[in-house]
Amino acid sequence: MIKLSRREMLVGSAALAASATPAFSQEVDFRSLGLAEPAFKVNAELNIPDLAGKVHQLQDYQGKTVVVSFWATWCPPCRKEMPTLARLGRELGTDDYAVLAVNVGDRQDKIQAFLDEIEHEGMSILLDNDKEMPAKWFLHGLPVTYIVDTNGKVALGAIGERVWDAPEMIAGIRSVGGTS
Repeated sequence: MIKLSRREMLVGSAALAASATPAFSQEVDFRSLGLAEPAFKVNAELNIPDLAGKVHQLQDYQGKTVVVSFWATWCPPCRKEMPTLARLGRELGTDDYAVLAVNVGDRQDKIQAFLDEIEHEGMSILLDNDKEMPAKWFLHGLPVTYIVDTNGKVALGAIGERVWDAPEMIAGIRSVGGTS
């Protein structure tokens, strides 16, 4: 499988499109979607609450493909991609997939004000109030999104904004999960 450095992940999908396809599927060119296997160890763990106070852990999603997106209300690209993440979640459904939007450091009232402006049904909003996730998930900017496979391993990552509900992106994520 091809590994990209953080710098290569930042380059974006245009420069990556001509590269070889990772081994997940011969039909999906993840690089053209701006997704690649991280070249660094990601400590994929969660132990943080959602808006209602329920604590979520990654093992709660064992057997599902999980899209974990890190965002903040002050981040324009994050704000722009959030509705596409919600639509992705609605399209994939909850049987085999989960979309988790992890807010890093905003106050709950700011998060709620933003969510009141957008359609966000289809994803769970989690709160990293103590800003513990950046060190655990190798975050050095926002938005950053990881796709965790059904075994709990980080399979793919993306730094920067993506259109998560594009048909080719949905097909790519489904190929990681093994369903079409």
